[in-house]
Amino acid sequence: MFNTQHLTTFKALVEKGSFTQTAKLLGLTQPAVSQHIQKLERGLGEPLLIRHGRTTEVTEAGRVLLQHIKELEVCYEEFTASWQTYTTTKASLDVEENKNG
Repeated sequence: MFNTQHLTTFKALVEKGSFTQTAKLLGLTQPAVSQHIQKLERGLGEPLLIRHGRTTEVTEAGRVLLQHIKELEVCYEEFTASWQTYTTTKASLDVEENKNG
């Protein structure tokens, strides 16, 4: 199982392109960002990034992971919207039931 914070860190790093900027964005230290990426890479058994000094390049494995992270975000947003509809509908039905009950 992957830590969602590590996935968030990876996505932010790909978007920012810098460990330092990612750390600032997420309120982490630069070593924490590095540790998140290392844990993901160890867990997946593949390098996700190629480090070039202060910049990074995403590997093919990193691109696959990034696509799945984006899909997970969409899934989560859909679930959140669906759950909101459910709870709103349920609350309305509960009110109706109490009026008639």
